[in-house]
Amino acid sequence: MRRLFMSYPFQGLAGAALIAASGALLLAVRLLYVYKGATYKCAVEGPYLEDSQFQTHLVAGSFSAWPLARECTYVTDSVIETTRGTADTWLLTGFIYAPALLGLTLLVIAIVRTVRTSRPGGHSNH
Repeated sequence: MRRLFMSYPFQGLAGAALIAASGALLLAVRLLYVYKGATYKCAVEGPYLEDSQFQTHLVAGSFSAWPLARECTYVTDSVIETTRGTADTWLLTGFIYAPALLGLTLLVIAIVRTVRTSRPGGHSNH
């Protein structure tokens, strides 16, 4: 008798649940970063250009999916510069995307195993 967590349907459901949870978290993070407008959030919360020799003016803000962050574009006297994220940007990116990758892997394994065992001559461990 196989354990529950090793069964193909459970692996597929667990994979789908991880993907759905990661997607929901991604949407929540996006909403958090751009609520009231990304440009407004850049002006209020940053990220700001550091050590710029010129006076800067905020041009636009947007959401970046890789890494997960707010991206702010500034114009100086002669250059357009973009800054993205803060120190925790990569940690948050890993926290959101790693479970989605694990879920996708589980889902693919479950589908491949199900297809293999449903073929004529396939092996079933029931």
